[in-house]
Amino acid sequence: GARLLFAWLSAPLTDSGHIAMRLDAVQFLTEATPTREDLRDQLRRCPDLARALQRLALERGGPRDLAAVREAARIAGLLRTLLGNATADLSERKPELLTNTIAALGSFAPLVERLGRALASELPANARDGGFIAPGYAAELDELRTLRDDSRRHIAALQKRYADETSIGNLRVKHNNVLGYFVEVNPNQAERLQADDRFVHRQTMANAMRFTTVELSDLEARIMQAGDRSLALELELFNDLVGEVTARADDLSRTAEALALLDVLGGLADLAVDLRYTRPVVDNTLAFKIEDGRHPVVEAVLSADGKAFIANDCDLSADRDPAERLW
Repeated sequence: GARLLFAWLSAPLTDSGHIAMRLDAVQFLTEATPTREDLRDQLRRCPDLARALQRLALERGGPRDLAAVREAARIAGLLRTLLGNATADLSERKPELLTNTIAALGSFAPLVERLGRALASELPANARDGGFIAPGYAAELDELRTLRDDSRRHIAALQKRYADETSIGNLRVKHNNVLGYFVEVNPNQAERLQADDRFVHRQTMANAMRFTTVELSDLEARIMQAGDRSLALELELFNDLVGEVTARADDLSRTAEALALLDVLGGLADLAVDLRYTRPVVDNTLAFKIEDGRHPVVEAVLSADGKAFIANDCDLSADRDPAERLW
């Protein structure tokens, strides 16, 4: 809504009919207090749909952008019902701008449902980090994850067995990006492993010695394969979900515009109620008449300093004495 409000201020309307349409929508929301409050409450929770769509379209998006699409589309559905019910009995008095906006909110129940099933509760910023597809969504992915996680439990079991068999209680199976998995012991315990044909020396450190075994290497290969395959499958699923979103990009973009419009209209209605603003009558004449007018910016500055604003009249009507008119 902030971007739309900036656009409105940058390019004010000059057509009185279009101005009246905006004012009709704002007036409806000022009078329908429960509807306005519910609208504002839902919009506070609504992600920036336009920005998420843009990131996904430019192939710069991640799982959180998919979640933003899901949540915004879900809230759009709630607002369509909320505003539809609120305007159902208005017949010919129904604000045209609000009616068009309700229609533009669209319907995305299948997309929301699928994204809800697909995405995990905790999401990484980058798809390559993995772990964003929810359990139960893809059976093959669940199997790969089980294999990967079971293999890691096997690592813990292997560490315990090696520690028991060598009588080295502080023997550890560790991992780094250079060596992969390795067995680590203190230098004064290394002789026990060197005497055992299963252990092959890998690296000597100041405070430790590192070894590997055929069994450990095989287990590492299975872990790496399962991890790589599960990540590759997650990325495939991610691309598939992005494809479904981008296939409805036009509809979602209209929904984003509708949400932005409701954000601005709801904000203006709140402002009108809080500051007791009066709806102006705007027509195509050159008449300009204000009774007890208040300057919003000046009034806000004075209020911040604890001072009251003195209301002013202003009449620039064409039938006034030219000497009394201000230009």
